[in-house]
Amino acid sequence: MIIMSVNYIKDVLKIVADNIKCIVTGNYIEGDIDLNTLGNFALTRLDRCIVTPSLKNIPQLSLEQKRAIKMFYRPYVRFMNDRSHRYYTHISGGHFYPEYISEELFFNFIDRYFCNRDEARFLDNKCYYYKLFSGIKQPELVCMRIGQTWLNGNLSPISKNSVLDLLKIEEEVVVKKAVNSEGGFGVYFLTGDICRKFKTLIKDISCDVVIQRSVKQHPMLSELHSSSVNTMRIVTLMTEEKVKVYAAAIKIGTGGRRLDNGCQGGIYCGINSDGTLKKRGLLDNGTSVEIHPELGYRFEDKKIPHFGKALQLCKKAHGFMGHFRLISWDVAIDEKGEAVLIEANLSLGGINDIQATCGPLFGKDTKKILDEVFKNNRKVTTWL
Repeated sequence: MIIMSVNYIKDVLKIVADNIKCIVTGNYIEGDIDLNTLGNFALTRLDRCIVTPSLKNIPQLSLEQKRAIKMFYRPYVRFMNDRSHRYYTHISGGHFYPEYISEELFFNFIDRYFCNRDEARFLDNKCYYYKLFSGIKQPELVCMRIGQTWLNGNLSPISKNSVLDLLKIEEEVVVKKAVNSEGGFGVYFLTGDICRKFKTLIKDISCDVVIQRSVKQHPMLSELHSSSVNTMRIVTLMTEEKVKVYAAAIKIGTGGRRLDNGCQGGIYCGINSDGTLKKRGLLDNGTSVEIHPELGYRFEDKKIPHFGKALQLCKKAHGFMGHFRLISWDVAIDEKGEAVLIEANLSLGGINDIQATCGPLFGKDTKKILDEVFKNNRKVTTWL
């Protein structure tokens, strides 16, 4: 009991220290700070410093547009700033919608309402995916480590030496930190002398870890960028009766990099309901592009193969996750045309890139959703 109490106190003190650090510095340590433990002020500070792009040189909105924002948000928010609306309107080529949601409002109220962040601290672990989503196609598992226990692809305990035996026969594996990984942080591709590289790498990984075979993507998706597995970000919301898809975008790699994340140089591009790509893509620095900067194709000329399968995968997987009504999924299409679950962001999935490329996250349902979120709350104040 004393040991448990000491560990609990240490955990609480770390959470307090992380919040103070994020508020003071506006930054966080990837792989160390659990974003689910941060309070509103810390999340707002992070958003200002590292998420929301600068508004320098971005035009002001018209008085009519500002009035539309004020009228739309009047039931929910005091002093709603137009910062996010300015950015989304500019980056989308002038498409203005009062329904745009600021990331501050999303992180601090909407996401917190729909998702149980305390539970996310434990369930948002890639090792658990193979049980949580047992009926969903995922990358082939070589082995994993949960705590100090190693398991093989059949989820049976094995020795450390057996891990090396499994790796010897692989041509390439993907090693992933199972927790506290954002933007591709903690993902490693091993080829060649895999055992030697793995023994060096695993010394610096103290958290749970999964080792998977690489996903071989569909040839049409390889045309977008062959070096990276170009995954879709699909956002779903679960109601009492169904799971609804609200937005979908694809992350496209650049520069021969293995990862497609925006912070790794990748491009976000919205997906239409028929699987065709939207006209504009978005770089991580906020630059809007219509043509892949290296390969030269136009985004609007491309179409995602088997897009419907990806949507069905998300709907099927979401049905079991009742404590997380709003989830952002990362899904690939493999060489056989099957949808593959890569990651499930159970909370704090982010909306900046989604709204910049797809329009307002909840579209025509925005007011209905805000009514639910704020039904028992007084008006809140935003500082953005």
